[in-house]
Amino acid sequence: MRDFELQILTPERPFYEGRCESITVPVSDGMLGIQAGHEALTAAVMDGEVAFSLPGGERRLCSVSRGLLDVSAENVRLICESALAPEEIDEERERRALEEARLQLAERRSRRDYMMTQLAFARAVNNLKVKHHNAEKFI
Repeated sequence: MRDFELQILTPERPFYEGRCESITVPVSDGMLGIQAGHEALTAAVMDGEVAFSLPGGERRLCSVSRGLLDVSAENVRLICESALAPEEIDEERERRALEEARLQLAERRSRRDYMMTQLAFARAVNNLKVKHHNAEKFI
């Protein structure tokens, strides 16, 4: 399979830079798969799980927060607020964040606070899904 250059970048660090055979990214209407030779496009990335395959068959997963995907003939660049490998996710911290968000969602708050709490809730759920690779039992 042909490969391409992949960059997954966050404001804090480059998460991954190297060759890649395919990547699947969460976008507003589902999951978008990219392989070498894909037509150029730009897309908004949603919170979710990114899976990418390296030459040689190794598959990697990460949890990403909102961002932008830029695909050109030569490379794919994913710029997002955060990217975490499963081993970087602190399960206990994410469970506390999830519980705190659940409690806050039950309170009457301003629309802005409610929306921010929903984002925190979604981020914690996503990180836990990636940590346990889509296991639904943790919620």
